[in-house]
Amino acid sequence: MSKARILVVEDERIVALHLQQRLKLLGYDVTTPAASGAQALASIRDERPDLVLMDIHIEGPMDGIDTAREISRTSDTPVVYLTAYSEQATLERARATRPYGYLVKPFSERELHATIQMALERRDADLVVRRSEERLLLALEAADMASWELDATTKSVLHIGNSHRFFGHPQEVLAGAWDGFLARVHDEDRHQVDRVFSHTSDHGGLCSTEFRSIHPDGTLHWLKIQGKLFTGNDGGKSRIIGVIQDITERRRTEVQLQQAAMVFDSAQEGILILDRAFDVINFNRGYCTISGCQTDEIIGKFPHILDTSLGTPVDRRSMMTTLAAAGRWHGEILGRRRDDSLLPVLVNIASVCDAKGDVTHYVALFSDMTAIRQAQEQFQHLAHYDPLTDLPNRLLAMDRLQQAMNAAQRRNGTVALLFIDLDHFKRINDTLGHSVGDELLRTVAKRMRLAVRQEDTVARLGGDEFMVIVDRVEQPVCVAELSNRIIARICEPIALAGIEFTVSASVGISLFPDDGLTQDDLIRAADTAMYVAKDDGRNRFAFYTKEMTRKATLYMERDRDLRRGFDMGELVLHYQPQIEMASGAVLGVEALIRWQHPTAGLLGPDAVVPIAEKSGLIVPIGEWVLREACAQACAWRRAGLPPLRMAVNVSARQMNPDRLPRFLKSLLDETGLPAERLEIEITESTLQNEDDCLATLLQLKRLGLMVAIDDFGTGYSCMGSLKSLPIDRLKIDRSFIRDIPEDRDSEAIPEAIIAMAHRLNRTVIAEGVETLAQQDFLRSRGCREGQGYLYARPMAAAAVTALLAERFGLAPDLS
Repeated sequence: MSKARILVVEDERIVALHLQQRLKLLGYDVTTPAASGAQALASIRDERPDLVLMDIHIEGPMDGIDTAREISRTSDTPVVYLTAYSEQATLERARATRPYGYLVKPFSERELHATIQMALERRDADLVVRRSEERLLLALEAADMASWELDATTKSVLHIGNSHRFFGHPQEVLAGAWDGFLARVHDEDRHQVDRVFSHTSDHGGLCSTEFRSIHPDGTLHWLKIQGKLFTGNDGGKSRIIGVIQDITERRRTEVQLQQAAMVFDSAQEGILILDRAFDVINFNRGYCTISGCQTDEIIGKFPHILDTSLGTPVDRRSMMTTLAAAGRWHGEILGRRRDDSLLPVLVNIASVCDAKGDVTHYVALFSDMTAIRQAQEQFQHLAHYDPLTDLPNRLLAMDRLQQAMNAAQRRNGTVALLFIDLDHFKRINDTLGHSVGDELLRTVAKRMRLAVRQEDTVARLGGDEFMVIVDRVEQPVCVAELSNRIIARICEPIALAGIEFTVSASVGISLFPDDGLTQDDLIRAADTAMYVAKDDGRNRFAFYTKEMTRKATLYMERDRDLRRGFDMGELVLHYQPQIEMASGAVLGVEALIRWQHPTAGLLGPDAVVPIAEKSGLIVPIGEWVLREACAQACAWRRAGLPPLRMAVNVSARQMNPDRLPRFLKSLLDETGLPAERLEIEITESTLQNEDDCLATLLQLKRLGLMVAIDDFGTGYSCMGSLKSLPIDRLKIDRSFIRDIPEDRDSEAIPEAIIAMAHRLNRTVIAEGVETLAQQDFLRSRGCREGQGYLYARPMAAAAVTALLAERFGLAPDLS
């Protein structure tokens, strides 16, 4: 017999260790002691002790009584209290947890041992009772029954097992007065139930009745109750005890059988009952309707509808062989009506056997398939044609493309494949609504069909993407003319929803066999050419060239390499100081991305940003840059350096009002960097998406961040709206600084930008300052801040740390 495992819950370590020693001397196996309720619950889960010795005063939010209550919810581990607390309130709380013992300190080892032994014996006895009850409950559950008990004298309900299952109410709702129980019985059955129980209470014997119970959700359940009157040997109170069973399924089956008979008579399908010789012994009205036969032409005869299939008798021998082997035969035939007309009929015949397995008769079901076949023809059209434009869909287009390629291969001809994508279609959908967008697609489809030859295929692939298959191409110039004709027809003004507007399209062209020998090759080539047409300005066509593939392959390789580098932690940040020209003081730094490529060495942003922008990787990379820059700014602050402005460039793709502000708020909360120390730089091109950009900028300003326009003067900023934008700083692009002061014409733009910034109460900083002459010119025009090689090149964080330490007179090895 294994030793009993004891868990000691005591927050005083010395007391716990002493108690462990006493328990070991008494021959018990002791687990690791617990000092808190959480530790005790974890130990019970992991080590499964046989008994818990619980102190009431322990560590944590739960005391020993709370812990014991939680133990009783999750396990059957007995708890014995060992405590110095014995006041009445504590005893009342402890009693509610139903402990297996309560020892008040101090106690002797003899008392402890006796208490543990009694608790373990009580636990074993409880387990025996619990298992006995469990077997009874499982037996009742296996029979889909539960027990019930009624006081026959007072007519009060004492117990109903699994009351939720049978009545939808807990036990406490049903227990008590007989009238309360009857209230859960259907009105039509209530008197019958009351009469049966009253008779049993008065006369004894067995009782049995079936009735409907009403659940709280309004559903009805058929129940069967059986019971017997029992009276105590000493003349005590009489009880009716029995079982209750849900017979809803049985009742439902009876109803279904009645319904089946009704279905047989009213079904539209024809149903025949056939004898072993296949002569009709019964039929329904549906068979008369389908076959056109009258009653006197059916009974005792072979089914007329099976007499022919396309003029050929049904192979009865094959049918009977299949029925004998599988017990079922089904198939579609052309059945003969009484007037000898033919109709498509689906026939299902099943054998019906007796208890010995011998066939007694057959049941045949006949379904008129005329409407279904007509619907299938419509489905075939829907399967191959776009429901919106009625153009061939992708499936049919691929089939016709393959046919055109096969024919061209036989005659050494050429096939042209045109990929057509509407320009800015999403903008129309978003602004005018999807109904207008759908009508636009239908109009474009009609115009494209009018623009091509009758033998050419115009298909819709999905969304705003179309395909044109041009068979028997004489010269590529003919395809170019066709493309121009399609683009011109699409560009004609369209009046929809009371609005007249125009839409353009970009067309990509590939030729078979020059640009590919398979469907996938041709589609890929046309798709690539289409994107080239879009990149070249849209509203035009482009023929596929191998150079496009080379560029696309190179882009994919660079994209894959960049993703690998990002995942491997090869991206790093360098920082370029921003200087106050008059004093040389460092006001801030701009974070600039670099790629420490394993073979190409350190690469600049031109190797990262264009690829990331095109692939969509710019968002996670941009968030990584923000996180790294803020972490570095905080590191410099912790090193004792004066606070600096940290400028970080943000892509237009990041200017999402639902994402960027939330990310930056979380980042500032996480790092503790003051919001006014982080400056977000955007380019003028970002301002073209004015609504999203303005919404994002306003949220950034509410967070307290600084905002600057980078490369100012190179984009298309509207000077009138600039004054209303929440901008703190303008950065003059280096292209305007490069030729001053040597080139007098180059001085005008920086002068104008500086003057405008001052009038708008904006700070201005010049990028790319490389000479003292440039600095002197800028200072003379009122520009206070500069950034460029004259002051410092972009450098790693450690080099910036040393520079800042030197400028601020701190230890040079700060990091």
